[in-house]
Amino acid sequence: MAKEKSFEDKIKQLEEIIGVLESGDVSLDDSIKKYTEAMKLVKKCDSELKGIETKVNKIVTENGALEDFEISE
Repeated sequence: MAKEKSFEDKIKQLEEIIGVLESGDVSLDDSIKKYTEAMKLVKKCDSELKGIETKVNKIVTENGALEDFEISE
C-alpha cells in the first residue's frame, strides 16, 4: 500500500498543477483532469488542516485530560 503524501507534498503538487493550468499550454480535457485532481488535493488538505486545528485548540491539563483551549483576558 502506498504511503500517504505529506501535507507539504500535497501543497507542492497543487502549486505544480496551478503552474500547468496558468501556462495555457494544456488541452481542455487535460485542464479538466488537472482541475479535478487539484480539487481532490484541496479537499484532503482542508480536512488535514481542520484536524490539526482541532488538536491545536486542545491542551492537556495537569491530570492529563484534554480540554478546549480558551484564552481569558
